[in-house]
Amino acid sequence: MFISLNNPVVLSFLLMTVILSLTYIYYKYVIIPMKKKHFEEEENIRLQHAKLMAMFAELDPSPVFRFDLSGDIVLANKAGHNLLASKPLSGEKIYTLLPELTSINLTKCINDGEQLQITSSVGETTYQFTVCGLPHFKIGQIYGRDISALVAARIKLESALKKSEEAEQLKSYFLSQLSHEIRTPMVGLSGFGGFLKESLSDILTDEQKGWFLHLDNATKRLNRTMDLFINMAQVLTGGVAVYPVNINPKKEIETILRNYAPLIEEKKLICSYEDLTGNAVFKTDQYSFNLVLQNLIDNAVKFTKSGSIKITTYFNETKFRIDVTDTGIGISSEYLTKIFTPFTQEVMGYSRPYEGNGLGLALAKSLLALNNAWIEVKTEKGKGSTFSLIFN
Repeated sequence: MFISLNNPVVLSFLLMTVILSLTYIYYKYVIIPMKKKHFEEEENIRLQHAKLMAMFAELDPSPVFRFDLSGDIVLANKAGHNLLASKPLSGEKIYTLLPELTSINLTKCINDGEQLQITSSVGETTYQFTVCGLPHFKIGQIYGRDISALVAARIKLESALKKSEEAEQLKSYFLSQLSHEIRTPMVGLSGFGGFLKESLSDILTDEQKGWFLHLDNATKRLNRTMDLFINMAQVLTGGVAVYPVNINPKKEIETILRNYAPLIEEKKLICSYEDLTGNAVFKTDQYSFNLVLQNLIDNAVKFTKSGSIKITTYFNETKFRIDVTDTGIGISSEYLTKIFTPFTQEVMGYSRPYEGNGLGLALAKSLLALNNAWIEVKTEKGKGSTFSLIFN
């Protein structure tokens, strides 16, 4: 009766035995195989990944090396082997291939996980090598990159820079020599021409006095032309420095007008100057100021056959302005966009009715920009022009 199935203890024991047996069978024939398969799949993935990484290094066109704590090469990809094709790399010291590494403590590099860079030439090729320490694996790896093209470009750049510096020195010498060799005899011609005119004033006819006047005008024209060419060359090559000082614009303008008085009188023009600033003083580069204003007044006189020229200085808010207004030929709307372009004139060619080289306004704009100033123009063909200089 004790072992009867009707006995609850026996029945419970049998049920427990069946459950445990089923659990064991399920674990042994289902769970364990599933775990084993999972581990195998993980290992396959890891191996595939390792193979892919090895293939990546092998197919890398740049050299890759692996070395141990003693500096022996333990692995190199195909590009690495090609650097020393005469004998196998395995077991060779990394110093043999890259002598620059002798100055580096490779053991410390590996143990401390350092990352360093060296540049080395192997044959005719220059490489930049990155040395990486991997302390977990007690190895180091070196990744190379061909920088021959960069080195060649740097050498060319340094050579070009040296030539540029030499050209800059030659340019400065040329401009200084040109200025001296042309201006010096022109000053002599102008001075001796004036002296000769004064000495012979009692016996010269009106026609002969006209010759001296033409000589004086030609000398001044040549001087202005040389000044424009030299100054424009210096501006274009960055050879102009400005030195702002306090100037009295009224005094500068009156001096320039006195120099143009004979020509203005010869052309029977009416010239006036009005100062609305109360004889103000402002800061700018004196040489640039005079050169720009001289070019504007020169143009006004040149392109005005009859009528008047007026110069006005005034303040517009906080800005100092100078207006140069003439009743000359004016500028067409088609040419207006080109007036500040070097070597351009509205009428080109040797048969043009007005002398000049098309540099005056281009130079003026460039010099004003160096002084934090600018130029504006209002004009109408056949009725005249107003050029305004605006200084901050």
